[in-house]
Amino acid sequence: MKKTTLNKTAEKILNSAEKLFAEYSYNEVSIRQITDDAGVKLALVHYHFGSKEELYRELIKRRIGKLGSDRIKLLQHHAIRAGEKPIPLGNIVDAFITPYLYNTLYGEEGWKSYAKIVARLLSSGSAISLSILLDQFDPYAEQFIAQMRKTVPQANEQQIQWGFDFLVASMCSTFAEVDRIKSLSKDLCSIEQTQQACQYLYNYVSSGLQGILTQPPYCFARSFSLLQSFEQD
Repeated sequence: MKKTTLNKTAEKILNSAEKLFAEYSYNEVSIRQITDDAGVKLALVHYHFGSKEELYRELIKRRIGKLGSDRIKLLQHHAIRAGEKPIPLGNIVDAFITPYLYNTLYGEEGWKSYAKIVARLLSSGSAISLSILLDQFDPYAEQFIAQMRKTVPQANEQQIQWGFDFLVASMCSTFAEVDRIKSLSKDLCSIEQTQQACQYLYNYVSSGLQGILTQPPYCFARSFSLLQSFEQD
């Protein structure tokens, strides 16, 4: 990006891009669509960001920077409180989930769009997506993984890696879906109820992580045998 401080025009472009990339995939969104939505001239995207890819990187960067910083500060706070003892597993989950909830409740509207973009980013597998994950997500992820190793030293590396992967996946899929729970629950639950969703998500992930990190992998052999027997009936 050409400027270190974003002006109002650049912010308008980013906000429009964020909204469109949340609704459509990276390849489906054009620079023209973004500038039309933002109400600015096409050349201003090139002036402020240089290219569509750099624009995409910048809109990820402005949120992950705040989110990642908040997560690490909360993780460090829990570490200080724990003193010589390991951080409780629940506090690691809290440090990961709470900053998203806080920023969604008290920050800009774009945080909900950001969640959808990140979910698509994680499932894309494109060269751009992998590069962004490596550059902007992994430094924060590695600090959480390192803390999980300290908290549950008896866990092997497979358990640690799968545990963190499921933590991320559970959170992303919850807020990136089409709110199917609203239909299934007959309006009792909805992902629009962000705080309630995060409260239940915390319980689910904390219990799940405890199981992953302290128990051997589940064996499906018996259920496979049952399914085979059903096919023979």
